[in-house]
Amino acid sequence: MSGGTRFLLFPQAPHVSGYERPETVWLSTPPGQIRAGPEDSRMYVRDPILEKQPYEFPYLPPFVGDVVAPAEPDYEGHFDQIPVGSRQFLAAHAFASVSRVLDIWESYVGKPVAWHFADTYERLEIIPLVDWENAQSGYGFLELGREFEDSARGHPYALNFDVIAHEVGHAIQFSLYGMPWNGLAAGDFAAFHEASSDLISLMSFLHFDSGMDRLLRHSQANLLVLNELNRIAELTGDRQLRLASNARKMSEVSAEVHDRSRPFTGAVFDTLVEVYHAGLVQQDLADARLLGVDLKDIDASAIDRISAYTARAYRARPFLFKSELVRARDEVCLALARAWVLLDSNDLTFANAAETILDTADRVSPALAKSFEGNFVWREIL
Repeated sequence: MSGGTRFLLFPQAPHVSGYERPETVWLSTPPGQIRAGPEDSRMYVRDPILEKQPYEFPYLPPFVGDVVAPAEPDYEGHFDQIPVGSRQFLAAHAFASVSRVLDIWESYVGKPVAWHFADTYERLEIIPLVDWENAQSGYGFLELGREFEDSARGHPYALNFDVIAHEVGHAIQFSLYGMPWNGLAAGDFAAFHEASSDLISLMSFLHFDSGMDRLLRHSQANLLVLNELNRIAELTGDRQLRLASNARKMSEVSAEVHDRSRPFTGAVFDTLVEVYHAGLVQQDLADARLLGVDLKDIDASAIDRISAYTARAYRARPFLFKSELVRARDEVCLALARAWVLLDSNDLTFANAAETILDTADRVSPALAKSFEGNFVWREIL
């Protein structure tokens, strides 16, 4: 993407071991079209000087108070020269994270994503730092607080790509299939939204070269080992908001939306792993016994066997393993994105969504659809 604009992004929060250095990424917007702030035709950053309370109706954008000096591009229009420890870097990182997620998913959807609030606000307002242990994507805005677990200053969520991608995921879904007339709490809508936003975050991580390289090295190409991919929104130490790799069925979860979202997230994650494993075996990169491991009933010994099937071959041919993971990623993302644009928010259930995904997956690859179907059935979604 040589015609794009350069920014620095952390694939994972910089306090996570191994991710202390950011990666250079190219946003699709050409240099010169992103102005100081940063801001462009779809979003802008406002970083308040004085402490600001989180937005809550009827108090909504735009923010009109005094702001910190904006992040400035260099003479070529790029933003990768901004010092990482500066307040301006927070602004640039938050802006670039939102833009990166849009670039990724617009490529799978096949068209630009128009903001669902466009009738009221032309652009998304990004507030990169609020003294608040949370983050929220609202009507016309994205606000980012910080995690206070082990630091008096806290870890800003503006540097946590996972958190930002999840929040942007909600906005993308509202744009693609709208909001139900009877409210967000109706039926499976909220739980499906959470699951899909988790998947947007998870799959977006797989678009960082350095992140994917470290993931494969760290796990020895075994994605079932607890790692930065299946930990969603990794926080300090060994904490994470949710695990994509889980064994939950619909009959085993509560009505709480995050808990109820887990079987769907797990089904899609297992499908990603199965497609990846099938590609490794087909390309003669892994022992064929890998396909005999049932991901639906896996234990520690089975995970060890998978590591044995992948580790030595991965060390010999790491780039081919990465290529198979990219292929699996793209197939799953295409099936999801093409399904989202077909959903009806007023009649959205996990079962309806799963059936739509099976249809779109079959057009990508019959093997992908078969894998999705098996995992949806086992999770009691179908």
